[in-house]
Amino acid sequence: MLYLAWQIEPVLIGLITTFGVAYYLSVGPLRQRLAPGKPYPTKQAVLFGFGLLLLFLNEGSPLHDLAERYLLSAHMVQHLLLSYLIAPLLLFGTPTWLLRASLANRTMLPLMRVVLHPMVTFSVFAVIMYVYHLPRFYDLTLINTSLHHSVHVIILFASLMLWWPIFSPLEELPRPPYLVRLAYLFLAPVAQLPIFAGITFSPEPLYQMYANMPTRAFGLSVLEDQAIGGVVMKVFGVVAFGAPFIATFFSWYRKELSSSSPAKDEVGARTEIKTAA
Repeated sequence: MLYLAWQIEPVLIGLITTFGVAYYLSVGPLRQRLAPGKPYPTKQAVLFGFGLLLLFLNEGSPLHDLAERYLLSAHMVQHLLLSYLIAPLLLFGTPTWLLRASLANRTMLPLMRVVLHPMVTFSVFAVIMYVYHLPRFYDLTLINTSLHHSVHVIILFASLMLWWPIFSPLEELPRPPYLVRLAYLFLAPVAQLPIFAGITFSPEPLYQMYANMPTRAFGLSVLEDQAIGGVVMKVFGVVAFGAPFIATFFSWYRKELSSSSPAKDEVGARTEIKTAA
């Protein structure tokens, strides 16, 4: 029998409550002080709230017990939802004026230009993923629920950094050129190939906590579960980075097309004038 329960854990509840209170105070009662004249950002407030709800469901629903106690593949789903869905929702749900207000301090903007540089965000996310999937560290987080949630907080912040160069709405911290963005989105899943391959094709269990589980969920063997976890990681990554890659490419194409149109029109106009003459 599987033991699956809802999580009411201090780190988790404290994090979500802090995020929610800070955000809705900022876009509500404090809005006129932070950005006078700005209307209440209804759509973004809904997106942010939905992101917080998904964060709680990801970390506090029975999925957490399934991931922590029984299945590596369920654990992988947790990580990928956190990185590729929840983090972008929280970013999209934050108004531009609120992001700008957070940079009001003179020292904050220069610091963020370094912290949110594509090379930094790419490297931080990649290093955290590699370190976290080391067997000894991974097993350690499965022993202590508070440590587990704390590590997920770190992954969430690394994921917010990861997506910033692609979705930044601020002129002060602009998105890099299209070619850089495309390379970034192409290389992000490539950088995780060793993790995917190591997990998927390992001939023996990598994580002893799952290997020693007395109860197997859904009749999956340790190696079957491990292989599924690796495949889930790869598929999620291809979709998560592939969709913005395609969108960025066509955005670049449309921009180049529109920028070349006036020149073509001017050439056409000159031709017509010469013909008329």
